[in-house]
Amino acid sequence: MTIRAEFQAEVDEFIANLEEFATGSYLREDEREFWDQPFDPAVLPELRTILEAFLDELDALPVEPDPDAVTSLVGTTVSAIDAFNAKNADAVVEPEEREELNAMFRKAVASSPANAEVISSLPELE
Repeated sequence: MTIRAEFQAEVDEFIANLEEFATGSYLREDEREFWDQPFDPAVLPELRTILEAFLDELDALPVEPDPDAVTSLVGTTVSAIDAFNAKNADAVVEPEEREELNAMFRKAVASSPANAEVISSLPELE
């Protein structure tokens, strides 16, 4: 099984939860009176693309990847998410989502050929 296949459901659920939050679909009608949409859900496909590209790049790693290459891949993904979030008024990826994504990064890298030493030194969303 590829890393992408292993983690696609997690990406799908993450994006679905953000969409639910952005649309307020979890609210009852009477709770919507003073609710403001936190961000436009139309931006979520871009975040999905960033996450799926990360998983695809992990799949493309050689059997014994250079630890710096793995760290760089995660760092590039973190930077892309930070840029995406900044472009969207820092409203999409909040602390709770950052924790979820950091955990996903660690689990996905652990599923790759990277060694455990690399996992302990991965960059994180802050």
